[in-house]
Amino acid sequence: MDLLERYHIKEAGFHPFLIRDSWQVGKLNYNVAEHHINNLSRLTIHHHTDRALSLLKGKGVLITIGDNDNHNIMVMERGTAYNIPKNLGYAIIMQKGGELFSVERPHTHTDDTTHHYLDKEQVKMIQEHIYQVLKDLS
Repeated sequence: MDLLERYHIKEAGFHPFLIRDSWQVGKLNYNVAEHHINNLSRLTIHHHTDRALSLLKGKGVLITIGDNDNHNIMVMERGTAYNIPKNLGYAIIMQKGGELFSVERPHTHTDDTTHHYLDKEQVKMIQEHIYQVLKDLS
């Protein structure tokens, strides 16, 4: 009998898989409707918890937007943990096949998540900024 629990999640989207009293670990796999740059339309906001992310596979870009619509574009690096503080709007853009781990308060995705929809000008500005950041890295 194996004393360890093992999880191997391949399905697209977000899957919380290790849920405890005060935290959960989730796997976020690329989903074209949510993570393709051309489908950027909204920010996710958690009001009662931070969310820690770590890129496992592929390429990812983390977009955060604070007060006065100031946005930050960060190309994620594998092996680095990123903490998104509560009440900060964010979006994740990934390439096909991208995978992330996430740690947060349990049931955040159902009980503590709202969305802020971006207007067309905001989307265009952020997309252009992402393309420029990626071009500068090449």
